[in-house]
Amino acid sequence: MPKISDERRSERIETVYQLIKKYGDGIKTTEIAETLNYAERTTREYVNKLEAQYRITKNGLDWFPLNEREQRPLKFEPSPEEAVVLYIALRMLVKQSDRRNPLAEGLLLKLANLANTELHLGDDLEQAAVELAQRPTDHAYQDIFQQVLRAYLHRRKLEIVYHPYKSEPFRTVIAPYLIEPSGFGFGMYAIGHSSTPDATRTYKLERIQEAKLSHESFDVPPDFPGLEILRNAWSIYYGETTVEVVLRFAPEVARRVRESNWRGANVQIDSDEDGYVVYSFEINDTTDLIPWIRTWGANVEVLAPDDLRDQMIGEARRLAQVYGWNTSNRDDDSHARFGDIFGD
Repeated sequence: MPKISDERRSERIETVYQLIKKYGDGIKTTEIAETLNYAERTTREYVNKLEAQYRITKNGLDWFPLNEREQRPLKFEPSPEEAVVLYIALRMLVKQSDRRNPLAEGLLLKLANLANTELHLGDDLEQAAVELAQRPTDHAYQDIFQQVLRAYLHRRKLEIVYHPYKSEPFRTVIAPYLIEPSGFGFGMYAIGHSSTPDATRTYKLERIQEAKLSHESFDVPPDFPGLEILRNAWSIYYGETTVEVVLRFAPEVARRVRESNWRGANVQIDSDEDGYVVYSFEINDTTDLIPWIRTWGANVEVLAPDDLRDQMIGEARRLAQVYGWNTSNRDDDSHARFGDIFGD
């Protein structure tokens, strides 16, 4: 079969694009090939070219056209310093990822190509990409991750099946207003309107079992506060009311505590004569604060609120049981250290 000219090939690609535009509800590669009487292999090459040009997108087996706003690829030539900032951010993504992320891998390699030899950065970027490539492959998650990003970027609603931590899976349609990573558990979250229960909700991407891009668009409400919604969140969990948390740190960790990045707003810092450091701040929810408190072990004491203090006392009791600690084998020093916690 004679090779077609570049001009003719471009015309055929444009014909494929116009056909996909005509079938706004989605059309499969096999259907395109059959309709236009093209070879399926050639048709696959054409749609891949159109996807690379940001003119169409795929959802399942169906191809859909992108509107004019969605078609504009980013043109970004970072300065050397900006490239380092991106590298640091991507290194955090690599550290938090427990599975492969082809989008991040591709970006790392693109940055590696941009980094000239004088920056001494290209090798580090390539190594980060290789490190990420060693993670287990999860095709289902890769597809869900991409669908969530497309919904967020193109303001398209997303039909999902979500499996909460402590209840059964359910279906809902979400409009993702924000995508936010969390340092606790290294999860990724989508925040936005959910059709069930017709309110703003936060969904962890790792708990989404299915995701399908909808044709229905959405606008972010003018009263949505954006990142300000997380102003008084320790990480992800937010709410309309706040609670005051007061933590007392031992002198041994005082310096390290002062070096820590505190997310709570209006942090108050006090020190006493014995070298203890007391931090107080207002947050919406203590759920994602608790794992952080655990990392300090016995070097921190929760003074308020009472329910958080009681919860940590309960955990201390369970830890004592796990490690076989009891009143019959403790010495006077241990009694002094543990007596108040265990209430004797």
